[in-house]
Amino acid sequence: MRDDADMTIEISLTGRTALVVGGGGGGIGSSVCHRLADAGADIVALSAVGADLKTTQAEVEQRGQQCASGVVDVHDLETLRSTIENHPEVDLVVNVVGGVTVPHWHRLHDYPIESFDHLLTTNLRYAFTSCQTVAARLIADARPGAMVNISSIASKGQPLLAGYGAAKAGLDSLTRSMAMEWGRHGIRINNVAPGTVNTPRSGRPVDDPDDSLAKGITLGRRGTPTDIANACVYLLSDLAGYITGQTLDVDGGPSRGALDEHDLPVFVTNPAIRARFES
Repeated sequence: MRDDADMTIEISLTGRTALVVGGGGGGIGSSVCHRLADAGADIVALSAVGADLKTTQAEVEQRGQQCASGVVDVHDLETLRSTIENHPEVDLVVNVVGGVTVPHWHRLHDYPIESFDHLLTTNLRYAFTSCQTVAARLIADARPGAMVNISSIASKGQPLLAGYGAAKAGLDSLTRSMAMEWGRHGIRINNVAPGTVNTPRSGRPVDDPDDSLAKGITLGRRGTPTDIANACVYLLSDLAGYITGQTLDVDGGPSRGALDEHDLPVFVTNPAIRARFES
């Protein structure tokens, strides 16, 4: 008879405080706050939009957990750092802010350096700042901790998204380096790399029968913010206590071509966007 035959597996983050950078907006960040609160963690949510933060804060408190919040633009790294320093109780981190909007899609031969720099800050530099700030406090206090950075399968390379992919690939490498340096201090850090996720910003119904990208995913659907949040909660929990420096792809399985295709007319399915780049 196995020693663990009568053990129930539970995820509990009771007594922990999680910093969620990008914890508003109704998408992945809000779902991360919800699921962490469901597991018993208190939340410090930072976002650029105050109205979204108030909604997330109320939803966390409805779950019986405390939620502090602050309006911070991640491009203002000094304000980000000082805001985090005001919350020494934090021992868990999820960096959600990131992504790339259509104005920053460019072909490489005329890629503006301004777009490249913008994407590095939005997807990489702020994560360095938040992780470093929390880790410095944890190490000084001899406390363990756990962190998750939201990466992307775009780190493997995609057309038109060179700056975004480079930033996320840099985030993958940064996470591994942090894991190597901070492991001896009891700090674990991993990445979650979403595939295509339905968020309020995507504006597409989950069960849209005409969703060509969903048809190219092994599980036959786009992901949800809760799918990503569940992976984050697992990696922050003691169930993942022997996992660090890893990137977990949460993408519905290997693509059957929709996202790995490097032919522009296939990769860009929106005709208006596609016309902008065909030449």
